[in-house]
Amino acid sequence: MMRASARTGGDLSITIRSFAGGVLLGPETFPRASRVAQLKARVRAERPGTGVRLFRDTQELSDDDILTAASEGAEEALELSAVLTKTFSVVAWGEAAYGGRVPPEAKDGVLKLFSSTGAFAVIQEGGSVSAWGHAAYGGDVGKAAPLLSSGVETICAGKNAFVALKKDGTIAVWGNARFGGRINDASLRRLQGHVVSVKVSGEAFAAVTKSGMVVTWGSDVFGGDSSAVSHALSSGVVSLFSTKGAFAALKEDGAVTTWGHPENGGDSTLVAAQLAGGVKTIFSNTTAFAALTRSGAVVTWGNGRCGGSVGEAAAQLTGNVVTVFSSGAAFSALKEDGSVVTWGMPGEPSVAAEHLARGGACARANGNAAALVLDGGRVEARGDGRSGGDCSHVRSRLASGVASIESTAGAFAALKDDGSVVTWGRPQLGGDSSAVDGALSAGVLALGSTQSAFAALKDASARPASNVPQVAC
Repeated sequence: MMRASARTGGDLSITIRSFAGGVLLGPETFPRASRVAQLKARVRAERPGTGVRLFRDTQELSDDDILTAASEGAEEALELSAVLTKTFSVVAWGEAAYGGRVPPEAKDGVLKLFSSTGAFAVIQEGGSVSAWGHAAYGGDVGKAAPLLSSGVETICAGKNAFVALKKDGTIAVWGNARFGGRINDASLRRLQGHVVSVKVSGEAFAAVTKSGMVVTWGSDVFGGDSSAVSHALSSGVVSLFSTKGAFAALKEDGAVTTWGHPENGGDSTLVAAQLAGGVKTIFSNTTAFAALTRSGAVVTWGNGRCGGSVGEAAAQLTGNVVTVFSSGAAFSALKEDGSVVTWGMPGEPSVAAEHLARGGACARANGNAAALVLDGGRVEARGDGRSGGDCSHVRSRLASGVASIESTAGAFAALKDDGSVVTWGRPQLGGDSSAVDGALSAGVLALGSTQSAFAALKDASARPASNVPQVAC
């Protein structure tokens, strides 16, 4: 912490320059009692959509630093250096209780957007976090607020809770306590300062430390209790994978350990011998896993109807598989000869998985309808018309240029490569975006969704549409 200067009253002339030497602000007079956050706000006001980091020599100043302390040794004038970063704004629509209305403090200065089933969270300039939506789904950060004021690098979003991973390897949790929004002190002590990644199974979380140890919390039945396999998770884990209810840990030697809800992939005893080593990577859908071995074979477990059993496709999956694609309840494997093998729930889930395996850009299913992005960015919708299976009223806008799609429980939102957004489906679930159409006409970079609302990450400086990058589905 900075020591207070002997001089605490009066004003100070501030000049802020880029590290290249160009003047960004000033000279301008500020009271010595001002906070550094006020200087940053002045720089941002001149450059919408810009984040600011301020330095005195090599020391970075935090938002709460007072100029009295930051200016120690300066009599009348102080020069600071600034690094400018790109920030974004957020627009939301749909059911307000589940995130369809953005609070003022979360609208600007945003770096990343995340969503649970009923709430949104954003990382803002300086690594602070804001959240909104239903409190039972993480829309209120509550007691975690002091831990979320700075330093957050990424967020893992569950069904009802969030976990923030900070630069120093610590975590902060909030949301529904039963489903991961609270972690016991003993587990937290094992993790703090050592976490490298966090994975979620919907209602439970699992964190991997630098040593490859895994610590879990949240709903016991959905993987929050890993005591039965704790010996296998004490070290050597390199990657975690999950369904909605179970986890699979891939270890350094290619062995796989599973836990969580048995029907959702937590029980792999029937294929234990095939998972004892030699696994290259793992794929998952809502309730089943598919492991790809180093020999090109596929091993599956979990909900048999949703791809946990390959059935008649078994003979085609013993080798030569390049990769696997998944939808909510089906898998498709791409083989070396270009052929595609699909298994799991028939209908829309299988259509979506096979579409991806055959090179489709994007596919989204909401349980009642599916939307596929075809060649040239054309969208084809199918299934229940009220839930988005009928897009006839916006078909002309979906004829080309669609880069990605998001869905709620009954609507779709398509992001086009010109930065505009097209919505359809049940109006109350985000299918009607007319109230914010002006904000969605250009400059949107990414979309997120809860069960009944959408949010768009938008370039506040409104760059030309031709310069807006595509966002991967």
